[in-house]
Amino acid sequence: MAYEDEDLAQLRIPLIALVDATNNFAEENLLKRGEKADVFKGVLTLFDAHINVVKLKYSGHLFNFYEDIKRIRSWHRNVVSFVGFCDEKDERLIVFEHVANGSLDKYLSDPIFLTWSQRLHICFGAALGLSNTLGSLKSFKILLDKDWEAKVLFCIESESKNSDLYCLGVILLEVLYGRNSTIEDVNRYIAEMSEKQYHDEGELLDDVIPPNLRTQMHAESLSIFSEIVYNCLKEQSDQQSISMFDQILKRLEQAIEIQEKHEKVSTFIITLKQN
Repeated sequence: MAYEDEDLAQLRIPLIALVDATNNFAEENLLKRGEKADVFKGVLTLFDAHINVVKLKYSGHLFNFYEDIKRIRSWHRNVVSFVGFCDEKDERLIVFEHVANGSLDKYLSDPIFLTWSQRLHICFGAALGLSNTLGSLKSFKILLDKDWEAKVLFCIESESKNSDLYCLGVILLEVLYGRNSTIEDVNRYIAEMSEKQYHDEGELLDDVIPPNLRTQMHAESLSIFSEIVYNCLKEQSDQQSISMFDQILKRLEQAIEIQEKHEKVSTFIITLKQN
């Protein structure tokens, strides 16, 4: 193809291999049905690799298709690995690694299964992945691998005009609230945090954070995280930079360090009492 460079040619996967991997895109392998694409799970027998196949529903111009491929093919440990693509017989397919534990939003509501410390590490991984794909994503979601490490997934469903930083802020807010957030949640958070009410011992957040999650949090860890969420949500334009993500990563590391020290001290005290 005129639009395909030499590097992309090495990532081409024959249609017959993807038909075989998904049992001809069988209904039992369907993970998600979308307006612009369907997603199927499968096993690529050539590599014995578990994969997800995004089957686009529009033919589209090949130039646009290859431009999308070029944007998402970079590798980072916190980005879902791009496996390859196919453009045979009017089919447009994009192939990613299969991420074992699926989407983060499935676990938000359980503060025992997904503790505050785990949530902080997941948020750090998500921010790290985004900082390495800056400007290349139209939209994204966060998946969790077998070790519960965050991986950023490129999505084609959304035409969001918001920045990656703002979208990350929404995800962090959901991690904090333990549920999917609404635009009303976001607007209320921005308004109240802009009045600096979060300095009052976390009172702003105590009515929305799940009690079982709130009891795990060190106050300073929560305060830092709240500040990060606010700074992300304020950023709705495309004017974002690596330095902004670097600052977020440093602050998340501080929140993690404070929380882990708190948990070590708590464990030590419990051990002393038991003895």
